[in-house]
Amino acid sequence: MTLPAIPELPGRILDTAERIVAAEGHDSLNMRRLAGLAGVTPTTLYYYFESKDHILAQIKLRAAKRLNGKLQRLDLGDPVQALRELARAYIAFAEENPRLYRVLTERLPRRSLLTDEEHRTLHFSFVAGERALEALRNGGTREIDPRSKAMENWILLHGFVSLLTSGALETVVGFDREELKSTFFDILSGRLGPSGRSR
Repeated sequence: MTLPAIPELPGRILDTAERIVAAEGHDSLNMRRLAGLAGVTPTTLYYYFESKDHILAQIKLRAAKRLNGKLQRLDLGDPVQALRELARAYIAFAEENPRLYRVLTERLPRRSLLTDEEHRTLHFSFVAGERALEALRNGGTREIDPRSKAMENWILLHGFVSLLTSGALETVVGFDREELKSTFFDILSGRLGPSGRSR
């Protein structure tokens, strides 16, 4: 039996799923509970989404779009400042949405669950960093490989954010969050060097 499509229903289901994940983490999401909270039957869930992983992939995509909205406004006229602003936006998103951040950066979906365009959306923060580094290289301050430097910076940023949101850095280092962020930006600035020179 084919169900009639209800255009607003997928969004309602994803809103409900996102609330569960944001409050309790992705391990708390299961299809039967989601169906009950969304006011639909499990059969209806599977009409719109092939699996729990498909729903998590869509939540991940929604989170990426929120983050990307801030990153798309970066001014590449000053690539060093753009890289700092990218890092600030990334950290702020993780602090404001710690569980959604974990969903965004963990449990990468199977390639088949998202279109090529959705994959580009999902990884836009990396692409934005790479573009800023290309602009920095093209400015002639130093010859760098934007892709490898973007990967290096993303690893540094993700590692910092993961430790920051877990509370581990505060415990081990003894700084409060603002001191930790200030120290991180000193490290980032030191890596970029004076006048935007990448080290």
